[in-house]
Amino acid sequence: MISEYGRYRIIKELGKGTMGVVYQAHDPQIDRMVALKILRPDRVTSESFVARFLKEARAIGRLSHAHIVTIYDVGEDHGTVYIAMEFLKGEPFNEVVRSGRLSVPQCVDIARQVAETLDYAHRQGIVHRDIKPSNIILTEENQVKLTDFGIARIEDTAAGQQTQAGEILGTPVYMSPEQVMGQKVDGRSDLFSVGVILYEMVVGRRPFGGNNIAAIFRAITHDVPEVPSEADPFVPQRLSDLIMKSLAKDPGQRFQTGRQMAEALATVLPPEGKPGEAPPPPPAGPPKSGLKATVMALLLVVILAGGAGGYYFFARKSEKPGEQVTQIDRAATRDVTPESSPEPAKPQEAMLRISSEPSGAMISIDNGDKGPTPLDVPLPMGKHEVRLSLPGFLEWEAQVDLDSAETPLHVTMRPAE
Repeated sequence: MISEYGRYRIIKELGKGTMGVVYQAHDPQIDRMVALKILRPDRVTSESFVARFLKEARAIGRLSHAHIVTIYDVGEDHGTVYIAMEFLKGEPFNEVVRSGRLSVPQCVDIARQVAETLDYAHRQGIVHRDIKPSNIILTEENQVKLTDFGIARIEDTAAGQQTQAGEILGTPVYMSPEQVMGQKVDGRSDLFSVGVILYEMVVGRRPFGGNNIAAIFRAITHDVPEVPSEADPFVPQRLSDLIMKSLAKDPGQRFQTGRQMAEALATVLPPEGKPGEAPPPPPAGPPKSGLKATVMALLLVVILAGGAGGYYFFARKSEKPGEQVTQIDRAATRDVTPESSPEPAKPQEAMLRISSEPSGAMISIDNGDKGPTPLDVPLPMGKHEVRLSLPGFLEWEAQVDLDSAETPLHVTMRPAE
């Protein structure tokens, strides 16, 4: 492995995709860590592409926003180009979403941060085109950082030159209808993607799905997802309406700017207490004569919580001194408490079911040959590089992110020109 690009010394690999690899690197000139994105040499197809890449990367580098990862430098070395970016301490947002640990107010706040950030970028004339959880970092302070901002658009200029670049499995579900149909996109396409992420966070599943990419694309362009408030009665109606507006097929029926969406998100939740009402002041405390009744009432709550099986009640310590916050969570239909509820075991291995049209394409996964299609390949959970090759057809490649026990992947090979 190359140990240096330009003045940057490689420390370790952080991740990789179909277009390149991201490393943690050290900049000795100013003694700081950076995230160094290296474009794969086979993606550097011409001198004109390199010039365009560097020009557009520098333009994106002029973006200055608290929620956009800063680009420090771009350059050329070892027959390819690289981008030095801000090195962040945080958690990839796709892992946060998968954990399901966010409350509704947190989901709304994160979506608001993303919408405000996109509004800034759109006003600078830059559309991200690839808004998805894995392109968002959640910092230790619960602040959003958008990554690869505009990089997808830069890298698209090389697509289709020598290979047929496949979409990252999972990414298509965040695409807008106009992206799926190959139409011109603007900032409203990014806002559609924010709506998809918000739906997934609040409802617990993605609004559009299917057994293969073609089915997902059809769902995005034709299907209307279940209304969030109908899927989950605990979702506030105003939030449900906002999400459905964000997912309108016609861009003209969505929020027209990120600012509009952010302002709507800022007012979409009711104040604490009953919707539409101010929370009542806390009582001064039960009189001593009512102490017995209070104890009996608490015992009754405990009995009901233990026997109902459908709901449980518990108190958590508030961050504000002197205040106790009571949370109501829906439990599974079994007699458990939050403390004793076991975490469901996550499968460690997935089955990738690969087929192609025409069949017989040779499969390579993580640079290892697996055989011809159709083929079922057991793989560890996580990301894998998949390539399909067939004489007379363009080579197909994609990064596949396996997050379920069984994942179908059907590829239509394109004839070589």
